[in-house]
Amino acid sequence: MQNRKPGHQTRQSIENKRNIRLTLAFDGTAYHGWQIQNDSTTLQGLLAEAIARITGEQVSLTGSGRTDAGTHARSLVANFYTGSRITPEQLVRALNSLLPRDVRILSARQVSVHFHARRNAISKVYRYQIYLGPIMPPHLMREHFHYPLPVDIQKMAQAARLFLGEHDFASYAKTSAKTSSTIRRIFRCELKKQGHRLLLTVEGSGFLHHMVRNMAGTLLEVGRGSINLTDFQELFSKRDRRLAGFTAPALGLILLKVKY
Repeated sequence: MQNRKPGHQTRQSIENKRNIRLTLAFDGTAYHGWQIQNDSTTLQGLLAEAIARITGEQVSLTGSGRTDAGTHARSLVANFYTGSRITPEQLVRALNSLLPRDVRILSARQVSVHFHARRNAISKVYRYQIYLGPIMPPHLMREHFHYPLPVDIQKMAQAARLFLGEHDFASYAKTSAKTSSTIRRIFRCELKKQGHRLLLTVEGSGFLHHMVRNMAGTLLEVGRGSINLTDFQELFSKRDRRLAGFTAPALGLILLKVKY
């Protein structure tokens, strides 16, 4: 049933229905991202099928945003309208009994009929996780990019601070991405080293496709000396994806939180 695409809810279709907000966490290793696709298992498709089994309804499930194939989430938000009278607490238990163990519904609650998981989001917080040690511990391998090369952490942190504010992130967008604007505002961008782990935490009003992964790859190239700070700062004005760093692998990216 993965080929069933969610439709738009009309005003008439949601009359006398409840709007349910879900918060879910998942290990995205086995999934092809959030959005339903014809020939791949996705989080949206998996969750919509589970809801249909419980309520008997084919719901239109709205997520707080798309996630890349193989990325993870600690707290992704979704909402849907239902005529079912099942309580939020019962829904959580029922969904978790049907979903694979790498996908968990953390909470469910009824919200205003006007709540929209994507449009009402104020900001999103992502973390990209890198392991710099020579040997990757097996328990970290599903959520860390192994990069066992020497890097200048101080230069990387200096460059990371330059992401703050409103900039044109065309140099950090997926080259095939189609969007009306590549301007984004970054509220927070921190780089911290914890032992062999290097954590890049970014909060922004919105993100382009592959943007955080391209930011992480570019910072690593700054750390290696392949891109100097002057060239790094000019990436905003040059708007050329070819001049920025590599796209860091999806497995290191985690959606930490969506703020409303």
